[in-house]
Amino acid sequence: MTVNVKSGSNVPVQSPLIPDPFVPYQCRDNRTVTAFARVEEDIIQKYLEPTPFEYVDNIIAITISDFGNCDKGSFLDCAIVVPARYKDVVGGHYLFEYENEDFAIAAGRELWGYPKKYAELFLEEREDKVIAKAIKKGKEILTLEFDRKSEEIELPGVEFTPHLNLQTVPHPEGKGVIYQNVIARDTSPDFKTKFEQSGAIKVELGGDPTTPLEDFSAIEVIGGTYIKGDYYATEENGWGRIIDRLK
Repeated sequence: MTVNVKSGSNVPVQSPLIPDPFVPYQCRDNRTVTAFARVEEDIIQKYLEPTPFEYVDNIIAITISDFGNCDKGSFLDCAIVVPARYKDVVGGHYLFEYENEDFAIAAGRELWGYPKKYAELFLEEREDKVIAKAIKKGKEILTLEFDRKSEEIELPGVEFTPHLNLQTVPHPEGKGVIYQNVIARDTSPDFKTKFEQSGAIKVELGGDPTTPLEDFSAIEVIGGTYIKGDYYATEENGWGRIIDRLK
């Protein structure tokens, strides 16, 4: 059998980890469960302090999303997102994020600066509830349980798009970083919603030595959503946009 050696945009260039090019891609019947909660303002301020982003609101989004039908590879995504501002752009800054596949971690980190780490992720739809979990080293660090039988809940109108990321590349010759890019990315205009329900949701947050989710355990849960639809990362909106290079 003859193997064709590639020349890719990411390592190993002969057989790239990230499908090249990664965009466009799509995921039919994407499923996402999201909790919205209030936290103390000073907690968000503390985590935004090392970034160029400014505080906007104390309502955060906690999500787990199933991209099992993605045409570039199956994966799940978990994130804690806070509202943030960079200059005149208001959106959502990903504080913590997890994926269950290496290519998805690499794509998000290397292309657009998403802070992705590895975790086992699960999303199970039952008749009366949707349960989603993130697990690291056998410990449940995040659990969402959406009540499908609960009444509809009016949720706050907080903006979490575009995503505002701080792509940070460490210096290969020593301490510090060689550059940082402020990147905006927003695929939401191309999402086709098929089903959407709001309602009551339970949230449990743990944490591990590399991710202090305990800081967000004292939250006031407002409510949640369960959404199904077709996700598209198009040539127009699937790529990120560099707003500024900081270093």
